[in-house]
Amino acid sequence: MDKMAEALWKRVRTLGRGGFGVVSLASTSSIQPAALERLPPLIAVKSCVLDRSGSLQEERAFLRMFEYSPYVIHCFRVNITQEDGVTLYNLLLEYASGGSLADRLHNYNSGKGLSEFEVTKHTRNIVLGLVHIHSRGVIHCDIKPDNILLAGSDETAKIADFGLSMTLEQGRAENQGLKGTERYMAPESVADEKYGTEVDIWALGCTVYELMTGTPLWESDEDSQDSGVLYRIEFEEPMFQNAKLSNEAQDFLKRCLVKNPTSRWTAEMLLNHPFLNSSKVADNIQPATKTTKKLGGYKIILRRPQQKIAFKTQPHNRDLIVEH
Repeated sequence: MDKMAEALWKRVRTLGRGGFGVVSLASTSSIQPAALERLPPLIAVKSCVLDRSGSLQEERAFLRMFEYSPYVIHCFRVNITQEDGVTLYNLLLEYASGGSLADRLHNYNSGKGLSEFEVTKHTRNIVLGLVHIHSRGVIHCDIKPDNILLAGSDETAKIADFGLSMTLEQGRAENQGLKGTERYMAPESVADEKYGTEVDIWALGCTVYELMTGTPLWESDEDSQDSGVLYRIEFEEPMFQNAKLSNEAQDFLKRCLVKNPTSRWTAEMLLNHPFLNSSKVADNIQPATKTTKKLGGYKIILRRPQQKIAFKTQPHNRDLIVEH
């Protein structure tokens, strides 16, 4: 490893691997340059070979846009290292010690679903994150339990993994292909490969249903072809009535899981839904003003459409508790 990087942080163990490279848990030095943002004792380092780092570099650009949001995983900075003769591009990220919501779901109650109070608390934070992301003209494109991380002692839900994200301008361009994870894709993406901020709202609905029931909205046989799930999403109506869901939860899903994207509620509209506004939940959520006050001075930045490295659309390894 590069001597300067080694002096600042050191890999402890591998958290997981994916098509992008590897995510490591790293410890940091107590002695750090005063001119740089101070690193906490533990961080996550997302690394890939430098000459194949286009996707990570784009992810870094998106994360910089949201660095003031308490509901998006934080990227401290980037550095380049030489390890075993290989040049690596590294994102130094906030370590989410609570794991992902996928981890929580599979470890709690034998995967039978989380309590409505917990789901409501996490969902409100996710929606606050989406308000910020969408206000900057960005589409996440891969909202799902694996990509929502629980960070800090209060286990605040934060949106992670912007490897497939795009601007609204890019979303309007042709030839984007299928982006995301099959069972969370929106009907318009499956049918016409169209992308707007509405695809994140559809994926949010799929995520909330799965967290509350312990079952994916679009169940799929492991041995079946992925195209079967995509066919169902395109041509079937989502069936989200379930005895585990309160009337408020079902109505919330009804606003998210509308096949016509123009009729779906926006993230800002969802913030006012009764499902997210019980007094108990509101008392346990950081005030939204921290984010919304900072939005006023921002301009929506739309980059020129550019060639993106699109990974094969497949569920990421849920053992990666940082970015995938």
